[in-house]
Amino acid sequence: FFFSSNFPPATSTVSVTQNRTFAWAYEGMPYFKPYEISAPSTSNSVMSAILFYDLNDPASAGNPKTKLNNPNQIFQFGSFNGGCWRCAYEVDSIGEASVLIYFSRIAAPYVGIVAAASAAVIAKFLGYV
Repeated sequence: FFFSSNFPPATSTVSVTQNRTFAWAYEGMPYFKPYEISAPSTSNSVMSAILFYDLNDPASAGNPKTKLNNPNQIFQFGSFNGGCWRCAYEVDSIGEASVLIYFSRIAAPYVGIVAAASAAVIAKFLGYV
């Protein structure tokens, strides 16, 4: 029998983004290249294609006739990881930074408005206006 066990990428599904912390972190992850958060339709399409490959290609790692040096190699050849295995950072170490990046992006227009208003008040107080 054939065996297909593949790793999907981080995906912004409704069940994951219900947790606000995950949703915020996912919004900041693209600033840590090569991390990518996939849309559900992308993950479904790619994982389906990998499954069909495993079931139909005699050279796939899921074929019992394919010689593997280690049983864990089945995971090596069937992953669509979204960059998490190629990044210098672990997901655990950049979660908080991703959330801060997200909020700094959201707050940027408000910081500009507050800075401009503060400058106007200071100019008025010092007599420049």
